[in-house]
Amino acid sequence: MYIRKRGKNYYISGKVRVGKDTVEVKEHSTGFTKLAEAREYASKLESEIRESILNPAADKTSKTTFDECLINYLNKKHPKLKEMNKLEIINKYFSGVRVSDIKDKWNDFCKRDVSIGTLNRYASVLNAILSMASEDLGINPPKIKKQPVKDTKVFLLTDDTREKLLSCYSDHDRPIFILLAYQGFREQECLQLLWEDINLKERTIIIRTSKNGETRQVPMHRKTWWALARHWIKEKKPTQGNVWLNTHRKPYTDTRVKIGSSPLYRNHLTALRKLKSKYGIELKSRVHDWRHDWAGRMVMAGVDLLTVQKLGGWKSLSMVNRYATFSKEHEIQAINKI
Repeated sequence: MYIRKRGKNYYISGKVRVGKDTVEVKEHSTGFTKLAEAREYASKLESEIRESILNPAADKTSKTTFDECLINYLNKKHPKLKEMNKLEIINKYFSGVRVSDIKDKWNDFCKRDVSIGTLNRYASVLNAILSMASEDLGINPPKIKKQPVKDTKVFLLTDDTREKLLSCYSDHDRPIFILLAYQGFREQECLQLLWEDINLKERTIIIRTSKNGETRQVPMHRKTWWALARHWIKEKKPTQGNVWLNTHRKPYTDTRVKIGSSPLYRNHLTALRKLKSKYGIELKSRVHDWRHDWAGRMVMAGVDLLTVQKLGGWKSLSMVNRYATFSKEHEIQAINKI
């Protein structure tokens, strides 16, 4: 490298050779007025050039941005709407980030108040984008590690605790939790219901956007019908719009398209505290555990797993098999009653 002073700044030029490869460095300003700083700049530049010759993929990785990887993924994959929602959230957070810095950015992403399962689903999408970029763009992206999920026992309430917990929710929240308890809906399937999808006459509910990306129509439980009928009258018999509004008369945040914690989390904690103070029952549960309780009860009532899968909106039967154990336990309890 050659260094010379032109005006106030030092300029460099020259050639960097590594084996048979040569890279010409055209004369340009270092941006420094002191010779020592100019020499340090030249030394760093020469090291970077040598590294790019010896390890071209690493050089591409440091220069490639997440945006380029995402465009490559979209052009080849043509993802469905369900995945597009996740991609939109990921893009908002990682847009402009260099691939070499994605791992550090991911560590910041993990500090959000969301479940391990949710983080792992985003990790899967991110890894898919980076893996495809590795093949198509010739880069060496980092591997995003998923967090270990504890093997928790499927949640099931006793009849007494179930009814007492439902009574502990506020008048505003109770109808929502009745649907979770008697329909087995996922939280956002319930919270994003529209009046257009509620048919009180036919006693059916349409779930437009489920986790598996498919629309399904389900019959109403009698307690669901009463909860919705009362709510419909209270809301002055609407025919469109969101069924459920928060205490500020706004629709609940849809965490499927905007990452965040459960909108019902604090409401559920308040009910658990009331359950303990009023009935002396201490319970640890999540909002999603109502879905587990529903599925377990369906199986114990003798409903076959295919029907449970259809009503609950599971993608495969293997995801419902974990509830089969309730059927065996229930049979053992029944035979021992005589």
